[in-house]
Amino acid sequence: MKFERLNLNRREVLKAAAAVGVTSSLGLSGCSGAEQAQQAPVLQGAIGKDGHRVPPWSNWSGNQVSEPNERLVPRDTDELSAMIAKARQGIRLVGAGHSFSPLVPTKESLMSLAYFNGILGIDNASKQFEVAANTFLASAGEPLWQEGLSLVNMPDINTQTFGGAVATSTHGTGSAFGSMSSTVTGMSLVNGQGEVMHCSAENNSELFQAARNNIGALGAVTSMKMQAQDKYHLQETSWMMDLQEGLEQAQALRDTHRHFELYALPHADYIMGITLDDVSEQEALSQPRVTSGDAYETFKTLSKVIDAVPFMKRFIINTGASTVTKEVRSGRNYDIFGNVRDIRFNEMEYSVPAELGVKCLTEILDTIKKQNINVIFPLEVRYIKGDDIWLSPFYQRDSCAISCHNFHDKDYKKYFAAIEPIFLKYDGRPHWGKIHTLTAKEQSARYPKFDEFLKVRAAMDPRGIFANAHIKTVLGLS
Repeated sequence: MKFERLNLNRREVLKAAAAVGVTSSLGLSGCSGAEQAQQAPVLQGAIGKDGHRVPPWSNWSGNQVSEPNERLVPRDTDELSAMIAKARQGIRLVGAGHSFSPLVPTKESLMSLAYFNGILGIDNASKQFEVAANTFLASAGEPLWQEGLSLVNMPDINTQTFGGAVATSTHGTGSAFGSMSSTVTGMSLVNGQGEVMHCSAENNSELFQAARNNIGALGAVTSMKMQAQDKYHLQETSWMMDLQEGLEQAQALRDTHRHFELYALPHADYIMGITLDDVSEQEALSQPRVTSGDAYETFKTLSKVIDAVPFMKRFIINTGASTVTKEVRSGRNYDIFGNVRDIRFNEMEYSVPAELGVKCLTEILDTIKKQNINVIFPLEVRYIKGDDIWLSPFYQRDSCAISCHNFHDKDYKKYFAAIEPIFLKYDGRPHWGKIHTLTAKEQSARYPKFDEFLKVRAAMDPRGIFANAHIKTVLGLS
């Protein structure tokens, strides 16, 4: 999320802290020192077949950990096929580790496609390119730009791999734009028997519809063809609004800008709007560069103050939010979309029908206030165009995705438990890579093509090697 755009004025927050007399007791005048993280389990690593310990694994935020008994790193497709064909235990693929749900953890084989990276070819006539699955989104911008092309849209975390992003229908925002999966035009993967498969809308179309949101359950995706477009520049504008004003204007702003999103501050009377629109190169270069403030430290300051005087949280958050000024920045699209991610958090995201987004968000914010839930991390609201991908959260409906976060060293479970029923009330579908509690029974009711996906999965992986406990739970596998 564009957390750094929430450039709250730290001095004003400290003034608010001083007003309630807590700066000295908390040592906030300088706000120095590292935060004490929650104690994660100490993993030693399993003993591998050769008698040596296998390095344990954890995801980016640290909420998912595991001790595989084997790590596999094939160097090419032939080696990958051979490893899968002779596998006698489960295999889970790992990319950048940006999923918060237990898609990866396994006590069996953990496989990385680290050698499968880079852009493999660019077709300027069709404006399509082929990219290896373990290529990071951040590394595609410049090579495409040199060929006059750009991604159609991007999420704001650009340190994900293409394979991982497509496997979970990762998305940006913009009512005219679908997820990353919707721009895939072809895929290559190795199935559970070690066979190389190719698919597109015209070739193996059922596999194509399943593979574009595959959650790593069909095989090892090695590469994909993506639809791009002519390169373009973007101008981003961010500003703070009164909460009610922002909620009332949300749909109009969504419909009048190329990209639009909201950041709602819990326990506050403010909401931030962010728009991105096409501009010419000349306009982009004429804008001064904007350096974001120390948003992470500011919010950590807020968190410390509020922990000491929780009854003052609304006043303190409003004090900080009221200092935010309008910011404008422009540049090449991939520089504006992507952000450095040095703030670790855990996340729940559900997508509801687009027309219900504001209503759902309002009820979540009201619930946070009524239950006095201890969270100050902003909620992110984005709009996504519907698609026809079988397990996509945006299947056959334009959607509003609402993302709820908490710092990695804060307990998120009570918070997420309180708001998940609200998402379900509004017919929400969870992001496959983020925290949720739904099982196959609830998931199948949300996806008309759920059974068709299972049939393709059974054909692709008859031995069931691409499944861990979580995959079995969400897909209903024995």
